[in-house]
Amino acid sequence: MLYRSLALGVAALALAACTTVRTTGPTKSAQQELLVSTAADRAAEALAAQIPPNLSAYVDPMGVPAEDEPYALAAVTDALLRHGTRLAPDAAHADAVIVPRAGALSTDERNTLLGIPSLPIPTPAGTSTPYVTPAISLYQQSVAKGVAKFAATVFDPHSGKLIVSTDPAYGFSEQRDGVVLFVFTWSRNDMGIDLSKSPPEVKKAP
Repeated sequence: MLYRSLALGVAALALAACTTVRTTGPTKSAQQELLVSTAADRAAEALAAQIPPNLSAYVDPMGVPAEDEPYALAAVTDALLRHGTRLAPDAAHADAVIVPRAGALSTDERNTLLGIPSLPIPTPAGTSTPYVTPAISLYQQSVAKGVAKFAATVFDPHSGKLIVSTDPAYGFSEQRDGVVLFVFTWSRNDMGIDLSKSPPEVKKAP
C-alpha cells in the first residue's frame, strides 16, 4: 500500500507540476569558464616547468587558436615569468622564441539520472517558451570536467635551432553535483570555490 501511494504521489507530481525553461545567459556558464580557466592555469604551470630557466624569450601566439588566446596565452606567460623567463619585446631581441600551442581547452560534462527525466509537454499556440515537466530524481549526479592541453616549441631565433620541444602538459578541474531522493544534495569541486553558497565562498584550492 505504501509503495502504491508513493507511486501515485510521484505520478501526480509529474503531471501537475511544470516549469518554464528560459535561457538568457552567455555561451558559457560561469561554472564552465571557471573549470576551463582553472585547467588552463594548471596546464600552463606544467608547461612552464619544462622550459629552461633564465631565458630571454619572445612568446609567439601563432599556435594558440584565436578563441582560446586571451586567457591561455596570459596563463602561459604568467607561468613562464614565475619560472624565471624574461620576456623580450620581439624575436630580434630574444635568446629564444617560445611558441605555445593549445590542443584542448574545453569541458567534458556527463549526467547520471535514476528516475524520470524532464519531458516536454504541449504548449499553447503562440507560446515562445517551452514547458517541461520537472525531473524526478531518486538519484542524479552531474560531473563537469575542465580539460587543458598545452605544449610548446622553443627555438633560437637567430640560428633557427631547436632549443626544446616540450612534452604535452595537461591541466584538469572538476565539479560534481548530486541529488538523492529529491532533497538531499551535494556539490564539490577542486577549484577552491563553493558555488553552492550565495555569494560563492572562495577557499584555498586543494
